[in-house]
Amino acid sequence: MNQKKECMDVHVNGLKFHVQTFGSGVPIIMIMGLGAPGDKWKHNYELLSKWFWCIVPDNRGAGLSDKPEAESYTTEQMADDIIGIMDALDIKKAHVMGVSMGGAIAQQVALKVPDRVLSLILTSTFASVSPAFKKALNLICELKEDTDPAVLKQLNLWMTYGQYTQIHHPEKIEKSIEEDAAYPYPMPVYAYKAQCGACLSHNTAGRLHELKMPVLIAAGAKDLFMNIEKTMELVHGISQAEFYLAPEGGHVHQWEYPEPYDSVVVGFLMKHTN
Repeated sequence: MNQKKECMDVHVNGLKFHVQTFGSGVPIIMIMGLGAPGDKWKHNYELLSKWFWCIVPDNRGAGLSDKPEAESYTTEQMADDIIGIMDALDIKKAHVMGVSMGGAIAQQVALKVPDRVLSLILTSTFASVSPAFKKALNLICELKEDTDPAVLKQLNLWMTYGQYTQIHHPEKIEKSIEEDAAYPYPMPVYAYKAQCGACLSHNTAGRLHELKMPVLIAAGAKDLFMNIEKTMELVHGISQAEFYLAPEGGHVHQWEYPEPYDSVVVGFLMKHTN
């Protein structure tokens, strides 16, 4: 791993954002998903920083970034945060990758400033919300109020990891539980709900054809959050997109089966980096 690491606070849109950077070279913006800090990218930035300058922000509401009180954030608003971070770091163009909610934000970034996006990597994400996903998020938000966090975590992991991993590799789930429990900056319930609101209101389905940059779509075939119909909405909506499907992968297939995902992502980035 390239050991060059920096941590900084960046002020954008009246808020403070905690941003970590790793490595050097062509920049890649790594946007995390619902309820998680940028640190969850650890495996990925340790690999990618061998070749790229990885910019890893905590989204509004998460980690060490500000957590404005609001009934709901929006993916457009959060995309403006990312663009503001790019401006603050004097990044003219970058690869942009996002997972789940982060992939929804990444779509908005690419739609807002297409000339600044070298390529787009969309992992376990969506252009519009399925009824099942809407029901799941609403249920989790209700349970957040008065459910034991440990019980809620178990429910969330059941929904995010594929059944094969749950049965044959429970140690991966136990490791995730330990890492999350050790994280010292828990997310307030109101901020989690506001991020849920951003997911629920996201809809770029009618604009996917505008994404003309190179795009990689990566998904898990056994994802309970993002069913295959929502994945195919992205694939069919972005005609030039490359598509990788993890056969036994759940919502976090990139951590369940890191080797094939890493190989596809690195190959894609290398192909689209001058």
